[in-house]
Amino acid sequence: MFKNICLAATVFFFAATVSSAPAPVAPLASGDEAIVVTHHTLQLASGKLAYDAYAGRLPLRHEESGQVLARVFFVAYRVPAAPGAPPRPVTVIWNGGPSTSSLLLHTEMFGPRRLEGNHFVDNPETLLATSDLVFYDPVGSGFSRPEKPEDAQQFYGVLGDFAATAEFIRAYSARFGTARQPLFIAGESYGTWRASGVAGKLISMGLPLRGVVLISGGIPGAQMPDAFSDAMAVPARTATAFAQHRLDAALMRDRTQTLAEATAWSEHVYQPALADRAALTDAQRETIATALARYTGIDAALVDRQALVMSNRHYRQAAATPARPLNTFDMRVVGDAPDAPGKDAAIGNYLRTDLAYPTDLAYTGLETGYMPDPGPARRGNGERWEYNHVTVTPEMLKRAQEGGGPPGSLPWLQTAMRQDPQLRVFVAAGRYDSLNACAGNAAIVAGMDTGLAQRFRTRCYDGGHMMYRDAAARLQLARDVRSFVAGD
Repeated sequence: MFKNICLAATVFFFAATVSSAPAPVAPLASGDEAIVVTHHTLQLASGKLAYDAYAGRLPLRHEESGQVLARVFFVAYRVPAAPGAPPRPVTVIWNGGPSTSSLLLHTEMFGPRRLEGNHFVDNPETLLATSDLVFYDPVGSGFSRPEKPEDAQQFYGVLGDFAATAEFIRAYSARFGTARQPLFIAGESYGTWRASGVAGKLISMGLPLRGVVLISGGIPGAQMPDAFSDAMAVPARTATAFAQHRLDAALMRDRTQTLAEATAWSEHVYQPALADRAALTDAQRETIATALARYTGIDAALVDRQALVMSNRHYRQAAATPARPLNTFDMRVVGDAPDAPGKDAAIGNYLRTDLAYPTDLAYTGLETGYMPDPGPARRGNGERWEYNHVTVTPEMLKRAQEGGGPPGSLPWLQTAMRQDPQLRVFVAAGRYDSLNACAGNAAIVAGMDTGLAQRFRTRCYDGGHMMYRDAAARLQLARDVRSFVAGD
């Protein structure tokens, strides 16, 4: 074993100091795979930044037997430390799904190279300027695979996912010696659930966590009633109707004033009415329905006078057509927003050529691999996902299916913050995202006790679920996350 460790250190040193061909980091234990290291420079406004890219798969092992249960693909970017400089932060980043790869945040937001159309360019807004980065692909996504088919299902559920992610972070820290680097985690969409659940696990494992970044997933575990969630959906729909010129003339004069008015109505009139619907008279129901239609730009006849709410799906159809509803991720768009031709090939080429990761595995979610024909259609990980942290009721499931988000989040993050008084949280949302609510995030934090609320930072951006697809929003999000990680 000592011989293997010495060999690994020698190869690692060679890889970090020679800037020609990629070199592997030698395996440390039986069953490990080599990690490929390549060397790059990035042009920033402040000058050139040299960095090393690591691509490979780390094994997830059974704690007692050491048996490999899965191999997790990651791409890490590290800036060699200057002599005497304090340790750089390291941020572990993933997307949602609940089981999709980290490609969106990797290639469109935080990575050192950004995908524009079907080609890559230097990304001057990269978080690498402030923090080392690790992009994590959960088991069943990207090149990550369970070791045996019978091991797969344990990774396709809330609790197994939390455990696997925390173990990956522990294994990465042990392999690459990052224990002294301030640790941050960042997740998008369902990835905010993963970040919230993993935060407490890391703390219990003795891995200090300095910050959590939640993007387009709200604040899991806030335990707000349905009336709150339904009411807080209104400002996003008002903003959407304003962008599409579907509001009446009085509301189209000033967006800031209109959004403030709609938010105040949602909080102080609409939410209390929904919380006590049974007590409303017919006249009060008519008044609420008319106001709801006015603030969301739809026909008042489409508002059910008994429920007085519109589900996510119903609203997006009512504001456009059932055949071509408003886009789930960006309600300014009608129908689907197609990707640029050649995008998938560009990403595959980046991973295999620029990062020199030599594999013939299909990158799940991007490429299609071998499948027996004839044979059963492959079930997506989302179809197999188990919400095994709570008992999911039919009502919870129905709301989720109508676009209300995954069922039954618990206060994992708030518990972790009480365990570690230094833990801070950054929350980002897009104004036109049908799955999130800028106003809701702000209201949730405002309702917390001061000790927690002062450690939250919430921001709203003029964009959708992937707000970084709007250039101005991407620039602001980059500045805000850099500031958060830097502790400003």
